[in-house]
Formats: sequence, structure tokens, C-alpha cells
Amino acid sequence: MSKGNIFGYDRYMICEDGFQNIIKDGETIGFQVRLRIANYRGYILSQIEDIQIAVDGEQINRADIRFTIGDLTYTLDEMEEAIDQRWELTQIATITCLKPGGLTAGSHEVYAEEHIRASYIPIMAVSHSQKTLELAV
Repeated sequence: MSKGNIFGYDRYMICEDGFQNIIKDGETIGFQVRLRIANYRGYILSQIEDIQIAVDGEQINRADIRFTIGDLTYTLDEMEEAIDQRWELTQIATITCLKPGGLTAGSHEVYAEEHIRASYIPIMAVSHSQKTLELAV
């Protein structure tokens, strides 16, 4: 299947708020970034083929990414089977990246990529965006 950035909503993908480290039981286990769907409509989660995150050029492994909408959290592999849940246009997803120690405070280059399989077009819609975000202490 071909790939292309056909929807043009990529500049809205990465939210400037919610960029933070995640602390569990006193240990920093990773960080979070919030994303909007880079499309003009919502999709069933199983149609989201992939989400890729890199920070300062370091790619996060697919297995270390968690996707949260509302109070439901999925691995990217679990999303493949999520046929009864949607990522709506107006919803902001929280992407948790497991990374022991998290990130240092300060500016970071955040890169995000979404791969969406739409049943009505013959290509994989791939949108990507990069933004400098500030991580507070």
C-alpha cells in the first residue's frame, strides 16, 4: 500500500500542553505528549496503524508507547483489535512513552507520526509533525 501525507492537518498534531515526565512509585518511568488526530474526521482505533514518537532524534520503540483516550489505555498492538473505540476529531490523545528516567527539564524536539488506514482511499495516510516543547522540572 502506498503512503502519503494527504490530509494536511499535521501542524495541529502535537499539543503544546501536557508534555511531562511520568512518576510512578517515586520513580520516573517515562514521559507523555498529547496528540490530536491529523485528519478531518475521527477513526476507529483499529484503523490507526502506527504512532511513532522521537525526542531529540531518539526514536521510542513501538512496544514502549501507550495510547490513552478518555480513561482507556492501549498498547499500539492492542489498538489493532479495538474495533469498538474511536479517536474522534475533537479528542486529544495522551501518548505515554516508557523511558526509564524520563527526560531532562528544558527544551526538546518532539517528532510525531500517525499512520491511518482509511477504507476509502488507496494509500496509507501518514502525517508527521515536529515541535519544540518545554519540559518543566
